[in-house]
Amino acid sequence: MSLLRAAISLLTGRTARRRAAAEAKIRASGLFDAGWYAAQPGGSARAPLRHFLARAFREGSAWPNPLFDTGHYLEGHPDLRRMRFNPLLHYVEYGEAEGRRPNLFFDPVWYANEHGLDGPAGALRHYLTQGAAGGLRPARDFDPEVYLEAHPDLGLKAAEAFAHHVRTIAAASAGAKGQIYNGLAFRGAPGERPRYRFEKSVQPYCYLPPRRPDDLDARLAGLRARPLFSILTPVYNVDRRFLEAAVASVTAQWYPHWELVLVDDCSTRAETRAALEAIDDPRIKVRFSPENRGIARTTNAALAEAAGEYVVFLDNDDELTPDCLYELALCLDRTGADFVYSDEDKIDGEGLFSMPFFKPDWSPDALMSIMYTCHVSCMRRSLIEAAGGLRQGFEGAQDYDLALRVTERTRAVAHIPKVLYHWRTLPSSLASDMAAKPHAHESVRRLKEEALTRRGLPGTVEPVAAMPGQFRVNYHPRGNPTVSIVIPSKDNPAMLRRCVDSILGRSSYRAVEIVVIDNGSTQRPALKALDELRKLDPVTVLSDPSPFNYSAINNLGASRARGEILVFLNDDTEVISPDWLERMVGYAQLDHVGAVGARLLFPDGKIQHCGIVNLYEGPGHAFYRRKDEQVADFGRNTLEFDWVAVTGACLAIERRTFEAVGGFDEALPVAYNDVELCFRLVEAGYFNVVCQAARLTHHESVTRGADQASREKRARLRRDMMRLYARHPRFLARDPFHSRNLNPLSGLFLPNPV
Repeated sequence: MSLLRAAISLLTGRTARRRAAAEAKIRASGLFDAGWYAAQPGGSARAPLRHFLARAFREGSAWPNPLFDTGHYLEGHPDLRRMRFNPLLHYVEYGEAEGRRPNLFFDPVWYANEHGLDGPAGALRHYLTQGAAGGLRPARDFDPEVYLEAHPDLGLKAAEAFAHHVRTIAAASAGAKGQIYNGLAFRGAPGERPRYRFEKSVQPYCYLPPRRPDDLDARLAGLRARPLFSILTPVYNVDRRFLEAAVASVTAQWYPHWELVLVDDCSTRAETRAALEAIDDPRIKVRFSPENRGIARTTNAALAEAAGEYVVFLDNDDELTPDCLYELALCLDRTGADFVYSDEDKIDGEGLFSMPFFKPDWSPDALMSIMYTCHVSCMRRSLIEAAGGLRQGFEGAQDYDLALRVTERTRAVAHIPKVLYHWRTLPSSLASDMAAKPHAHESVRRLKEEALTRRGLPGTVEPVAAMPGQFRVNYHPRGNPTVSIVIPSKDNPAMLRRCVDSILGRSSYRAVEIVVIDNGSTQRPALKALDELRKLDPVTVLSDPSPFNYSAINNLGASRARGEILVFLNDDTEVISPDWLERMVGYAQLDHVGAVGARLLFPDGKIQHCGIVNLYEGPGHAFYRRKDEQVADFGRNTLEFDWVAVTGACLAIERRTFEAVGGFDEALPVAYNDVELCFRLVEAGYFNVVCQAARLTHHESVTRGADQASREKRARLRRDMMRLYARHPRFLARDPFHSRNLNPLSGLFLPNPV
């Protein structure tokens, strides 16, 4: 017994010495603010440093100072939580000297270089104790004065601006982290299958399987509601091992409140029936149809047996991830949505994963382009029943038809940015190749035509040559609205004339007026060209010699224009598609649409604009300078999708919408005024869409030159970006249409390397 006491005493002594050493290191670093910590939710005024050391690896713990984001640091170093290693201690011992970021925005390496420090070690302490009070910039793209100018109502001092900014964004993004994929090959324990393959790539990717939380029961008990999920699975002649894997993926769910309804559609394979008859679980209902009724009627038969408030669809050879229903329950508890969908991937017959589809948040125009919600889909049962269930005659696309009809009845749609569903790729399945079921092509065409009819929208459905089996919707203009094309210009006569001539000579839409705003041209050729344009019937030339302000110029043009539809167009563009205006007007007239962009190509045919993504370093063009004919990311650069913003080089919008949100912001005279307008449209509930079939050539910045051309222009660009995010902090490092699982530094929709 004395030996046991001695051992306990020895261990206790070692623990106390380690704790004392850790406390001493953190105190010496100057990075623990006891008063700050004690005042924060989750902090403690009683022995605050000891409290922080014991609890900081836990989710939602308080920060030790205004700029050390404990959650951010743990996210970047997930092993610390598992090892119960204090994140600030790790930063003091290792991270600080290595230049690691204590929050999303403070870059110690940049700060040290910018302000003459010896290195990143000590950079955070320097800013906290000297830099903030001295007015030093904490980050390349953060100016405290600009932030205070944008938030006069906060009553902040300049020294408090950056900390407020960091805390605001951290709070806004809490709990909204995406799923992480690793660019390194994964070598797991025997029997594990988390290796990923991406289409047309030999590089393996690692799916990080979910880890069951230690406090799962407490989390479930904390839900306000714990709905019953009815998982519906129509069965027909499926390989027994795949059916058993599908069932096993349901019984392995962390969330306990579910039922599985299996309805066999008169399978002819004995092994399929035998597998169903062998199931003995009170939570699983097995039914056998006396005749083959097809997938829609069989799914409806399963729906008739369902008792759950929500329905989850599972194909008979696919698999749910173990956290699928748990994540759905969390989402429903948080949002109360009627329809929830998640990311998905493919799984082959050998259990290898590939082709993860990292989806945008709710995008109605994307859904009219492709069945992007697909798997996993969870819908309120009463909504499915109100929509009439699944319909016959749309085999191969019956779930797509249902998704369109259900989303016509609700806007309460939520997206979970995690792979929660593994879609089996077999030679005969749509997961492998759309050509595997040619009848599905006709189903897709008809369901889109019927959607147009139901919605009372004139339009046609057109095949997409680059994507066999896919169809785009061409919305026709309602009525014959006048389109006012507003074109700013200065001393660029050749390009301006080519632009106007291409509109008049190539456009098939005739109800057009062209409003040219001359911003103080002085060169004789330009003045002559303007005089010639004044003689053309649909052209009006206005003069605005004031200093260049893109926003003010376009607002002036809009105020003087007559059209119900406004098109803002750069003078260095040329029309390619004769029907570009009809297509853009058709989209602009949709009730849910804000701004409409076009597909802009460089003279060499490569992509200049097909949508704007809001990346970590700021807004940028998606698929910039990629080949026009190359299809990427499930048609994202080919079909009509919703985007966070579109370029003002060619932007169509209904006048009433433009005026309702206040037009262009004249405080942004050069850069990001188009993005800022689009941010306001999204905040007002609109969706911005790029009409990829409306094609123009864009010579890009011929009139004023590129914004990155000089140090002065780069500095101005940074200031304008700061103003943009100061006005719209919810969009900083956040794009609802660009998944968190994609590389935040690239507009190519590549998976995020971790």
